[in-house]
Amino acid sequence: MVRIDERLVHGQVALIWSRSLGVDRILVVNDKAAADPVQTATLKMAAPDTAKLIVLDRKKAKTLLNDPRLANFKVLVVVNTPADARFVAENANDVGLVNIGNYGKTAGDPTKKRINDNLFLNDSDLADLKAIAASGVKVEYQLVPDQAKVSLDQIISQEAKQ
Repeated sequence: MVRIDERLVHGQVALIWSRSLGVDRILVVNDKAAADPVQTATLKMAAPDTAKLIVLDRKKAKTLLNDPRLANFKVLVVVNTPADARFVAENANDVGLVNIGNYGKTAGDPTKKRINDNLFLNDSDLADLKAIAASGVKVEYQLVPDQAKVSLDQIISQEAKQ
């Protein structure tokens, strides 16, 4: 699973999602975080003891995500934008699901439209999500595993009403 969450690794990802999915690896794919040793260290501190966390820029992620040895692990990939999720979906083997969590709320971007309390999207975000779906990858919004899933079609329908 690839999760879009602007906060990257925090309680929902570190505790709830990683345990629900039973992952032993969390890969953060984000050029900015990978270039910042303080942010990388902070993300690693937020990771659960049950999963190794690796922070990668896009170039290194493309290599690792296609390494056949990765098939030996249960991996959660975390990104903070739909553009990064699209990059992963287009450059990794076997992406089955892109899960949208908290996104767009803290960006302060006036082009983003409110979909719900935790999801704000602009036209570029929607184009990236549609491209992911067009490639055959399921796209859905779900904050936590016990919450109902919202399909990309429902998100688009909600956005159109705005």
